[in-house]
Amino acid sequence: MKPMTVLLISGGSGGHLVPAMALAEHLQPGDQCLLMSTRRPVDQILAADHPSSLQWETVGLQPFTPVWRWLFPPYVARQMGAVRQLCSVISRSKPDVVVGFGGYLSAVGVMAARGAGIPSVIHEQNFMPGRANRWLSRLADAVAVSFPETRRYLPARASVETTGNPHRLRPGGITGPQARAELGLDPQRPVLLIMGGSQGSQAVNRLSLRMWETIPEPRRKAVQLLHLAGSTGASEAEQSYRRLGLRAVVFPFLRRMDLALAAATLALSRAGATGIAEMVTMAVPSILIPYPYAGAHQQANAEWTRGIGGAVVLEESGLSPERLGREVDALLSDPERLARMQQALRIRADGAAADRLGKLVHRVAENRA
Repeated sequence: MKPMTVLLISGGSGGHLVPAMALAEHLQPGDQCLLMSTRRPVDQILAADHPSSLQWETVGLQPFTPVWRWLFPPYVARQMGAVRQLCSVISRSKPDVVVGFGGYLSAVGVMAARGAGIPSVIHEQNFMPGRANRWLSRLADAVAVSFPETRRYLPARASVETTGNPHRLRPGGITGPQARAELGLDPQRPVLLIMGGSQGSQAVNRLSLRMWETIPEPRRKAVQLLHLAGSTGASEAEQSYRRLGLRAVVFPFLRRMDLALAAATLALSRAGATGIAEMVTMAVPSILIPYPYAGAHQQANAEWTRGIGGAVVLEESGLSPERLGREVDALLSDPERLARMQQALRIRADGAAADRLGKLVHRVAENRA
């Protein structure tokens, strides 16, 4: 395959950016790769850890909703300026192919590529695609999906290929005791990993902090915590764990998810598609609390994970700290059940998603050429 220039458009959440960065690392030697993202905090955090071969540009595009924002001229002016910047990057870089990973910036970029006659690929991380990607699938030359079942939610005329969801984790790189020691945890004690997605979750933080008061002290003292609490929740989490006398390490955000998942005995998490892909690869059983305002995307992701035997799913609505505490305590007290869940996840683990997506991107560019 001859070298090509690839423009990746992503951003706004770790779930969109991680697959883009994974693809950048797996493109062919000689390929030039440029990534455009938003300027949201998570984009800036991940940009600090991007591959040296990847050029990274940011654009100040903001979400298009709620619609009342369009009543304010300064907002309209900023949005139009950001769109012009994106179009200028496409014109200047002259990519052979554009790859969109979801989100409002990706939607604008794929439409701009279409207008410029540049072939495009969109990657859908979730089990159930969003409205934007369902619509964009009619414009893109190919749609890459993480789950074979996603095909049925897309237009029949769309060119769909199952690639899986690329990420940057590789199992076996570090053992659980080594990861725990590196994070400042006891290498031998079980670890509950608590995470609410790349931006944290106030609801997950609140429930997970209050549940410890419902668990008998001897059993809660037998476990240690690794809590990725987000920028607004880290301080409260640290104070709560000190008050309860629990051994815990708290981060607002952790780029080294290989360490976090290698250390984890059990994860308590939202149900973002990229987080689930990482937990499957690292064989980490989970209790999933789908974000209820994500258009059923996280619910569908969670149900798939429960269906393969790798997770317990709890609805946020009506979920009490007592109920959550019972589920966490029951799983951590049942090593045989955790082992069965781990085995179910290992059967589904697949480290070839980035390679398959890279080959699809090359094929689309070469076919158009």
